Amino acid sequence: MRGADIAMRRRPSEDGMTLIEMMIVLVIIGVMAGAVALGMGSVTRAPSVETEARRLATRLQAAADDAMLGDRTIAFTVQKNGYGFATIGSDGKAVARTDDALGFHKLPGGMVMTLSVKPPVVLGVDGAGKPMQAVIESGPRRWTVVYDGMTVRAFPVGALKL
Repeated sequence: MRGADIAMRRRPSEDGMTLIEMMIVLVIIGVMAGAVALGMGSVTRAPSVETEARRLATRLQAAADDAMLGDRTIAFTVQKNGYGFATIGSDGKAVARTDDALGFHKLPGGMVMTLSVKPPVVLGVDGAGKPMQAVIESGPRRWTVVYDGMTVRAFPVGALKL
């Protein structure tokens, strides 16, 4: 029996992983999983052309509604790096809007907006604003925002307009 007892004993170097080794492996896996999760989060938070086109459509519709309901003339103004809105007073002078809803919005880096008409685009008090089309693009991604004088729609370039 003595030979069988010796055969069943193991040396410490032949044992499985210790608890500390297992914890170290789990910590390494946790750190790697956290890095991947943070990396994925930054990708999904990055502004997209679709997001910017929908934001423009929403803000343009809000400005058109404000012009009609507030009985005032509002102009859609465009600069190289973004866009905003201005209220046109009775004296004909434009006063830039600074509120969150209609204040200046800077386009994210790499995005370009092209208008079908020369700015400023006037949004009339009677709902008879000047129609326009804006294309927002970044590389191959392109979205169109169409304002027909009353309503605004946003869709990918090449999509069917209903």
